[in-house]
Amino acid sequence: MLKIPDQTMNCRSCGQLEDGSVLDFAGSNFVSMDNFAYGSVARYLQLDRKKCCFPANLGAHVCESTYKHTEVGTATSWDSTLQLGTRHFQHKYYNLFTCNCYSFVANCLNRLAHGGSAEWNVLNVAALVWLHGEWVDKMSVVRSFAPFVTVTCIGIFMAGWSFLIGLSAFCLLLIGWFVFAVYCTKGLVC
Repeated sequence: MLKIPDQTMNCRSCGQLEDGSVLDFAGSNFVSMDNFAYGSVARYLQLDRKKCCFPANLGAHVCESTYKHTEVGTATSWDSTLQLGTRHFQHKYYNLFTCNCYSFVANCLNRLAHGGSAEWNVLNVAALVWLHGEWVDKMSVVRSFAPFVTVTCIGIFMAGWSFLIGLSAFCLLLIGWFVFAVYCTKGLVC
């Protein structure tokens, strides 16, 4: 989840409106407000508002990637970014492999031209949160990893070490899919 500030506001999931409402692309044609699809926030990333591009007016737009930023949709405020992203994703079908909540976050970051880039995708967002994100509290770490550890222990107990080989192969296949879909095909991943 991303924690994005607007002045002194603390925000989550690339989507906290200035009034405090939290947005999440939770399913096909549905961006939920104040209700996460997979539970409460466990990990977040505090973004620096100074790294976002908010032109005073579209004629005065002079960020480093002006053309690309204008192409994906320039936002003039925090709320307009999230509202444009919400309108865009209210007409998308949710799919774990091609169009998911990470796509929603990437879309919002592109509209913000965060970090001077309008090239955000699901892999960039996942890496950003994984490498630079912070845990909400110690219990959120347990909530995040306990199911994986439990299933892994049961799998090893029932199937032996071959379970780990199968799990590793599945993980590599999944990572390979996202790398292929994002970097080798255009438009397959939202």
